[in-house]
Amino acid sequence: MIEEKAIVTRTDDDAVWVRALGPETCPRCAEGRGCGGGVLGRLIGRRRPDVLVRGVIPGLRVGDAVIVGIEDGVVMRAALWVYLVPLAGMVLAGAFAQQVLQAHDALVAAFGLVGLAGGFACTHAAGRRAAASPAYRPLLLRRAAARAADCARLARLAD
Repeated sequence: MIEEKAIVTRTDDDAVWVRALGPETCPRCAEGRGCGGGVLGRLIGRRRPDVLVRGVIPGLRVGDAVIVGIEDGVVMRAALWVYLVPLAGMVLAGAFAQQVLQAHDALVAAFGLVGLAGGFACTHAAGRRAAASPAYRPLLLRRAAARAADCARLARLAD
């Protein structure tokens, strides 16, 4: 299971929304000496969406730090959809144009691009279905050591 620290942003009776902290909270990444996640986080922005998680821990309040997890298999399936499906669409459409239609290179390339776009469309549709499924939501595992109010950096991320 892949675990990540997050801050509780909303709670209901039977639902909890969290915002993942990400690599910019790592001191090494923030200094630019880590894995590069801090640099990437600055490039794409630090605003993270709130995510509905499975599970409830009694007594959680907004601002509490928690640990959420997601199964390795879910991440693997998502990676296959994101990378393999568009690539397979491109190769299959190009091969169809080459072998069945006996098309010239320009038309084979055009079919490949159409297949790539079709693969991205399939990935997008599968992603929407997966987002609606509770099986693909992260799981609330446990409380973390600190509250957002206890740390200035966590408080900024919780806002």
